[in-house]
Amino acid sequence: MSQPPAERLNAADVAAMLDRFGGHDLMARGAVNIISLAAIREVAGDRWPRKRPDVWAYMERKLAEHLTYQDMAQRVGETDYLIAMTSEDGVAAQAVALKVLEEVLMHFLGAAEPRDMAVRAVTDLKDGEVSCAPLDPVFILQARARAEAEPPTPAVRPVVDPFELRKRNPFSFHAAAGTPLRVDFAVEDVQSLKHGVTAALRIEPTVTEVLTGRTVPARAFGKLSDIDLLTIDQATLEFAALFLPRVDGQGQPALIVPVSFRTMSTSKGRQLLINCSGAAPGRVKASVMLELVDIDRGAPLSRLIEVLGLLKSVCRGVFARVQPGKDAMASLKGVRLGGMTLDAADLPGPDSRIAVQILEFGRQARGLAPALAVQGLSNDGFFAVAETAGLTHASVRVAAMTAEQQPAA
Repeated sequence: MSQPPAERLNAADVAAMLDRFGGHDLMARGAVNIISLAAIREVAGDRWPRKRPDVWAYMERKLAEHLTYQDMAQRVGETDYLIAMTSEDGVAAQAVALKVLEEVLMHFLGAAEPRDMAVRAVTDLKDGEVSCAPLDPVFILQARARAEAEPPTPAVRPVVDPFELRKRNPFSFHAAAGTPLRVDFAVEDVQSLKHGVTAALRIEPTVTEVLTGRTVPARAFGKLSDIDLLTIDQATLEFAALFLPRVDGQGQPALIVPVSFRTMSTSKGRQLLINCSGAAPGRVKASVMLELVDIDRGAPLSRLIEVLGLLKSVCRGVFARVQPGKDAMASLKGVRLGGMTLDAADLPGPDSRIAVQILEFGRQARGLAPALAVQGLSNDGFFAVAETAGLTHASVRVAAMTAEQQPAA
């Protein structure tokens, strides 16, 4: 079935606002949407001029209830509201916008019927115009219902060629010191704690010494040579490329890829990132968020800002992994990161001790980045702890992926 033509909204002031707010990047992430209260105006009829102040006030209350301080919302005309989210995207961002609209319709109309739920995705900004495409509220409601079910429904993932999957996972090579290493890859669902949907897929590489079976954790990557890190990062990016959404795959989860800061601070490393998706232009920029796993606490702030600026120009966003401890974020203050992550593999002790460290991470990281995530948890029982800590996302560690584990085509 052919898609309906995109609607166009004449709003030069909104276009300028979104440009200042990083609108093009947010649009690529599917994080900018418009909801309409036209159904309320239609029912109100001649009473609309008297009723609209109450409708606007209630809408503002619901926006404050469902959005975070990093998000942005603005009324556009009498019935339209633009919502731009920094910590959610795709279906997750659409679900938030629809939830706001749903509650306002329920309050004023007594029901929220799909025919009254007018939701549009902002797709382009050009010459003072905001271009929009209509979204299907039923699809968004169904996605939200699946996310709220127990257990959480895994995200829809691209079906990849089993031959390519076997070729890239596991990946083996000899380190510069002669030690044979193997890299096994897993794919984790990163859950939005506030909205209960899968916000991203995250690649998890596990590096193992073949002869001893000993795992080399990311916190020990400083002992590896630059060429070893480059090799691991190249293998990780090539595996991640299998799960990149189609260029037109609006609404699909983003892709988080852990890599070394040492690699990405070089032009050769950044070229690996640019080339990992093959010939399709814009796929990395639209979908990939890097997680820098080894930022040294002694790294100069100016150098961090420089490298992050270069990376942000070619990918969707940059996260930094922090090690638990006192003043863990000291070296990252003043750096405009998209997110900060804590890995459960770096948290020693019993469950009670792990919970304490998650809470401390939340305390130290509060306000430093839009997204705060704990990953690699042993079970989703920790999600409640993460939410209490003020984190936005969490994931459970899963086994390395095989070709047989992906969904059938």
